[in-house]
Amino acid sequence: MQPSAPFAVWRLAGSGVAAVVGFALLIPYTAIRLEAMGHSAAAIGFFAALPWLAVLAVAPFVARLARIWGGPALYVRSALVSAPVPLVFAVSDDYAIWCAANLAIGVAAALRWIVSESWVVELVPAERRGRTIGLYETVLGFSFMIGPLILGALDADATAPAAVAAVLWLVSWLFAIGIPAPSARADDTRARDVGFRIVLMAVPAAVIGAMIGGAFEVGLTGIGAYWVLGLGSSPAQAAVFAAALGAGSFAAQYPAGWLADKYSLDKIVRRALAALIAVSLAAPWLVAGQPGTLALAALWGAAGGMLYTLAMIRVAHGFSGPALLRATASVVAGYTIGGAGGPALIGLALEAAPRLGLPMALAVLAGCALAAHAALGRRRVPRP
Repeated sequence: MQPSAPFAVWRLAGSGVAAVVGFALLIPYTAIRLEAMGHSAAAIGFFAALPWLAVLAVAPFVARLARIWGGPALYVRSALVSAPVPLVFAVSDDYAIWCAANLAIGVAAALRWIVSESWVVELVPAERRGRTIGLYETVLGFSFMIGPLILGALDADATAPAAVAAVLWLVSWLFAIGIPAPSARADDTRARDVGFRIVLMAVPAAVIGAMIGGAFEVGLTGIGAYWVLGLGSSPAQAAVFAAALGAGSFAAQYPAGWLADKYSLDKIVRRALAALIAVSLAAPWLVAGQPGTLALAALWGAAGGMLYTLAMIRVAHGFSGPALLRATASVVAGYTIGGAGGPALIGLALEAAPRLGLPMALAVLAGCALAAHAALGRRRVPRP
């Protein structure tokens, strides 16, 4: 690594942890609050999709903005501007205002997410890329687990969780101040710059994997909490379900990176998708008790988290510099489509079948992804 790489990576990790813990707290918190205010599953699903729609809209422009303002300035400014936004959920009960705040959260998240992930990839040498990226994503997966646990210790029907999220995002901004952007390595032979569309078409299998990762990892956090409430769980148990999703993702990240350093990415991804199909089809029998429900959440989170990490490793092998920002944006776009489309589609499925709608919709999504990945996986990213 570059001499400053460990310091920069762990500064990014510290900033990311504070931001993700706050975000992971807000997702089930807002779902529980909206359900208590009498909103429908479709309305909650639409609300949960808004940050991901904002990320999807912003992703193609992040590389251009980073070139104009500089990556560090873009990262720090977005962290500062977004810090007070969670307070909106404490001072207002208006659904439209909540939706506007959730969109703003998505815009800031897109800017920080793409810049930070591309920096970590840029700083990592090829021979340790899978394990290092896996370790970094493990830290973020831990954050997704901690956020709902903090919510479980607070009153999910009060305004305190929104204030806690705002404090966490302020801490995230403080961590971000002064993080240096990575410099190019002289021995790097990967493509230096291509357009966003070319990058997107070069890694279709990675985008497909990231898409399902988004649906199963983060997309389930809010709508999944709503689902278990409908099964008779309490708000505290719904928060623990969301935490189990994060725990599964946390546990799977480093093993995913270790496997990627040793085995075929395509085979690992397809086996993860096949496991998601099997677990989703078995879900109606696993939710008979709380332990089974939590095990189900952990398995969903594990496979979803693995898919995103494997997608990042795939693009890391093929791109660097400005092209890597665009490649990262393409993976984030895929993850975002899953995070946005998953809750919206699942919300509609729950309207039709409150008990079976969620697991059956997930099984269909994973099945379609497996078929698409098998067809697209033959197009490989060039190795350095």
